Amino acid sequence: MSIPEGLDEHRRGQGLTRRGFLLAVGSVSLLAACRDKAPAVAAPAATAPAAKTDTAFLDLSHALTGKTDLDPATADRIEQAFAHLQPELHAQFPTLVALAGQVTGAQALIAAAGDAKPAALAIITAWYTGTVGKGVHAVTVSYRDALMQRCVDDGLSPPTYVQGGPAWWTAEPPAPIRARA
Repeated sequence: MSIPEGLDEHRRGQGLTRRGFLLAVGSVSLLAACRDKAPAVAAPAATAPAAKTDTAFLDLSHALTGKTDLDPATADRIEQAFAHLQPELHAQFPTLVALAGQVTGAQALIAAAGDAKPAALAIITAWYTGTVGKGVHAVTVSYRDALMQRCVDDGLSPPTYVQGGPAWWTAEPPAPIRARA
């Protein structure tokens, strides 16, 4: 298909075609979107965040829950959530860490906690439920690996996790679960 001569002359007079306009708008949009995504110049090493090597909260969590196989990444997320959502409880963690070095056992630690007992119970709750905080301000830090899932993980997945095909629940439960029933 050819463009009639008069129309071609008319377009040249305007200087910008529809195709050229769309190309220009697309290019400007792409540049605007990428402007903030450009790699930054390397910051000095003094301002770079250091890797977290403090295991005090993880050790405290071991003492409070009695579990020695807690995930360090989950411990970091729980501690950060407490620092952000409940700083008044987070401020009591050093006291609990000091007490954990003096007493043995979770029950003894909770009994010796005194004013820091709500913080100790909140840490235990966070590990078992996988959440920090209450209500609409609660933050889920771990669902699948929450300690409350361990008592049935030999035969059940957490709710909302698919176990099998349609009507999987009609099959007989695995042997370890039947033995405890």
